[in-house]
Amino acid sequence: MSTKLVIVILLQAAVAVLAGVCLIPEPVKRQRSLVNELFRRQPRLDGRIVGGHRINITDAPHQISLQTSDHICGGSLISKEWIITAAHCTFGKQANQLRVRLGTSECSRNGQLLNIKKIVQHEKFNYSNINNDFSLLQLQEPIEFDETKQAVKLPTQDQEFKDGDACYVSGWGSTQNPLESRDWLRQVKVPLVNQEDCNKKYSRYGGVTDSMICAGYMQGGKDACQGDSGGPMVNGDGVLVGVVSWGFGCAMPNFPGVYSRVTHVREWIKEHSGV
Repeated sequence: MSTKLVIVILLQAAVAVLAGVCLIPEPVKRQRSLVNELFRRQPRLDGRIVGGHRINITDAPHQISLQTSDHICGGSLISKEWIITAAHCTFGKQANQLRVRLGTSECSRNGQLLNIKKIVQHEKFNYSNINNDFSLLQLQEPIEFDETKQAVKLPTQDQEFKDGDACYVSGWGSTQNPLESRDWLRQVKVPLVNQEDCNKKYSRYGGVTDSMICAGYMQGGKDACQGDSGGPMVNGDGVLVGVVSWGFGCAMPNFPGVYSRVTHVREWIKEHSGV
């Protein structure tokens, strides 16, 4: 059998596998590596709430749902007209292809469904190592704040967070449990993980950079998952520590979730949004 035919068969098999399991649109990086998927498991580029619990939007009023025809990613309000999310959520998309639903605990109804005026993707976003995984979205019109819609607190550029600090991740991503619906907003508590330890865990995938921060349990069981990408990880004071970015599997032992570190781009956020 020729090498070309083998590759074609592998590609067809990979497409069949991906079509069977991907209920939520996958970022481009995974779609580019169909053959690799058959020989080596790749880190995921999107997160999900696994092992968490239901919350109301009033518990996380900064949370938004980024949508095309359906929910694809999360995000956080940082002002009345600006949202922060992950760059891999907006990569290759135009503002008129996306909408934002906010002010609701359900990603498919209620609240407000708004148009986006502009996407500002980090100019140094790198798909090869998921570095600088940030995008800013400007709403078509400013919103009015109420108990269901509030800006998240942003950290200072030099603010430090300690290993083991409890953080809270929220979103509408896959729960990995058929008895737990992803239509209602969920949240999970995870501790921050030592940067060096996390870098060692991910060494075969290139490690983690200074623009990343890790959180999760080494025993697994609690994490973000597909559909949570771009969503918030806040600490106990409600400060936005990270943006859901990538990781290996969902809630897998020895592989904490990897988040984009907000302090790393604090000046970039201010430069482009004024916040």
